[in-house]
Amino acid sequence: MCLYANPPFIKTGKDMTLSHIEKHYNKHPEDLRLQRRHGMVEFETTMHHLRRFLHPEDFVLDIGAGTGRYTSALMAEGYRVKAVELVNRNIQVFLKREPKADVVQGDARDLSFLPDATADTTLLLGPLYHLISEEDKLKALLEAKRVTKPGGLIFVAYLMNEYSILSYCFDEDRIDDLLRRGLVDQDYHVRCQEDELYDYVRLEDINRLNAKAGLTRLTIFSPDGAADYMRTRLNQMSETTFARFIEYQKCISERPELIGAGSHVVDVIRRAE
Repeated sequence: MCLYANPPFIKTGKDMTLSHIEKHYNKHPEDLRLQRRHGMVEFETTMHHLRRFLHPEDFVLDIGAGTGRYTSALMAEGYRVKAVELVNRNIQVFLKREPKADVVQGDARDLSFLPDATADTTLLLGPLYHLISEEDKLKALLEAKRVTKPGGLIFVAYLMNEYSILSYCFDEDRIDDLLRRGLVDQDYHVRCQEDELYDYVRLEDINRLNAKAGLTRLTIFSPDGAADYMRTRLNQMSETTFARFIEYQKCISERPELIGAGSHVVDVIRRAE
């Protein structure tokens, strides 16, 4: 998963296409992000919740697998995993580290090369960051639903509106210009354009997508909480204190008063039996 490597709202014309996503990941290696402390919080908290719900014999589809950090971790714990990734460079990094991995190139909106009801659990821990329109997000959700077995779970990650507003609009003193240009509305909701790299949502946006897709929430959690606001401080912590911070985030990650305050949420939704 990639997060905020470029400021939002900066456009580069025709570069902002799927090929631009490849350029982005070529320049900002995803493998390194999850090895930094703020990324480690996200990774360890997400793995904590995956372990809660996965069963030993489960087959997992990792859609938008990036460089395969979650696939590799789940394989190491004995799960059968098939990965799908859009960006060729990410696949090459993945296979260099995990040469026996089952990974194919593909787009989360069109998984027609995968049969119906294949996976016990499907991961979408990145694609919906880059799908700007609700139509494209819904396509990805419906494809994930199709390839998941009845009763199976789908883990869907989103980038959160308030983190973007606080970190990139107010902190960079850009809010008035963005309001004037209509890129943030009067309710302080980011209004990303079709040619931008990321989209940012609120819980009501996620709820609306779930209703349209016919998917039911089991739980929703914040994998990183305050970690992205605390990058410098996290790097200064002792190993003992940092380990305690990860345990703290696991403990509070489902608290309803904190959902949406961090940079991500992960929605755990179920396909009906």
